[in-house]
Amino acid sequence: MSFVKKLVGKMVPVILATIYLFFSACSLHTIGDVKKLTESHLRKIEIAEAQSRSEQLLRQTLQRQIGSADTDTQYNLSYSLTGASRSTLSASGSSSTLNNTKMSVNYSLKDNETGNELTSGVVSATATSGTITSYYGQSVSAQFASERLVQLLAERVYQKLQLHFLSPEN
Repeated sequence: MSFVKKLVGKMVPVILATIYLFFSACSLHTIGDVKKLTESHLRKIEIAEAQSRSEQLLRQTLQRQIGSADTDTQYNLSYSLTGASRSTLSASGSSSTLNNTKMSVNYSLKDNETGNELTSGVVSATATSGTITSYYGQSVSAQFASERLVQLLAERVYQKLQLHFLSPEN
């Protein structure tokens, strides 16, 4: 019994020290703090012009997230949107089919002065649509799904850009 007491007595300080180190390494930022820390950098981003309706929706969503850009832009964001749709399930006795739509956006943020690429990546998302029996309804459902996907991808790119500007070396 005394062996267990000694062991527990020695482990308590180690456990407390571990917990202290764990929590001291964590930094908690509220959403407002993150926005304040990254807003000045994000407003210096010039977003590339859209080439299609989907890219226009992506660009508008990014601009809404970032806010109005400064006249003195320091960064250039280029992107490429790709999407694919395929039918995945047709239930027996039902005239509706489910369509999976997968979209991805390749993005690259470059510094205008140096031309160096600061960050880049690919963000992907998938949506299911088409539980409606009419062909028109399926078409509209697929269109809404792709538009929602584009907006979701824009929000994720915005979050990736925030993470870039939150990193310690920036």
